[in-house]
Amino acid sequence: MTEINGDWYAHKKLVMSELERISSRMGMIEKKLDMLRSDVILLKVKSGVWGLMAGLIPVTIAFAAKAL
Repeated sequence: MTEINGDWYAHKKLVMSELERISSRMGMIEKKLDMLRSDVILLKVKSGVWGLMAGLIPVTIAFAAKAL
């Protein structure tokens, strides 16, 4: 009976260490995911600004052509 308890304790210890490893790995993945979200938001803002600037070029040319 003691041998069974010893085997169970060793297995329990292994399972707990794996759960702790997985938990720490998940924490790292969550941090990286948050960084990627921030990068995506920044890229969306930049693309909006560039799109606005690119859209203003033909409008400015049209207004300049009408003024002449």
